[in-house]
Order: sequence, then C-alpha cells, then structure tokens
Amino acid sequence: MVEVVADFPGTRATRSGTYTHGKPCHNARGRASTDGVGGARTYHLTRRYGITAGEADAKLEYQGGLCAICRTAPAAHVDHDHVTGAVRALLCSTCNGGLGQFADDPGLMHVAALYAEGHREQQALARLPETPGVRPGADGRPGEPPVGSQRRPGAARGTRSTGRVNGERRQGAAGEVDG
Repeated sequence: MVEVVADFPGTRATRSGTYTHGKPCHNARGRASTDGVGGARTYHLTRRYGITAGEADAKLEYQGGLCAICRTAPAAHVDHDHVTGAVRALLCSTCNGGLGQFADDPGLMHVAALYAEGHREQQALARLPETPGVRPGADGRPGEPPVGSQRRPGAARGTRSTGRVNGERRQGAAGEVDG
C-alpha cells in the first residue's frame, strides 16, 4: 500500500521531517510487540515486580479480590518489599499509601498504632458521665494532679496559674517575709 506523505506524523528527529512509519503501521507494530510479551499488564508487572499477570491474578483470587490489610476495599496495587523487591500481596490504594508513608517500618507503624489507640481510650474516658462525689482533675482524669497551667490548690478563683510565683509571694508562703 502506498501512503501519502501527509499521512505520516511530523518529527524533527529525521531529515525529511516525518516518521518512517504512518500511524496505522506504528500502532500495529506496537500491538505486536506488546502481544509478544503477554500484554501491557504482564510487561509492566514483569518489568517492575518480576511477576506475570497470571501470578497477580492468582494472588488476587487467593485474597478474594480484597486488600490483604483492610479486607474491605478492592486490591489494585502490588505491595513489595523495597529492600528485597519481593512481592508481598495486593493492597488497596489507602493501605498501600499508608505503608509507604511509614517507610515499611514495622516499629514506626506499631508506635503509630499505640498512639491512635491511646487517643481513642482518652476520648472514651472523656465521654464517661461524671460520678457523684468524684471531682475529676482539670484534664478530666479523676485523681490525677493538675499539670501545666491548670489551677493549683489554694489559687484564687477566676485565675489561672502557670506555677510561677514572684519572690515576695514565694517568701510569704514559706514564712520568710520580713516584718
């Protein structure tokens, strides 16, 4: 088939100013190349993670199509160890991104889990109804001494104290005031 020069895309890379293949031929060659390696998905998975599309599909089927961590969202991302390159499982976008944010560091993830759990417990305690006869501390915890700028015992009403006193007040409290 004879093609007209106008059917060839332009380029500055060649002396003639056009590509050597027209768009239909270029697309056909690309499809043949992709099919030769098992498709674009297999090419990508093999090049990046060392697995085929069939292996990824088997992992997905084993996981029931869901994320290996949260088990609620569809698994669409390949999770791999960044040090060894070994594929671990398929994850949803949120869980995969979360692992990346923690640099795959189990210790850091554990600390973050303890942090979140501790705040959840504090919020649950703050929602408990007050027990008659028990006056919680300024931060809402019964029996705990106030900290920081919370009221000191004996402080005047309507004032907040930082715990600092000037020399005269400190000496008076210690009985050292001169006559």
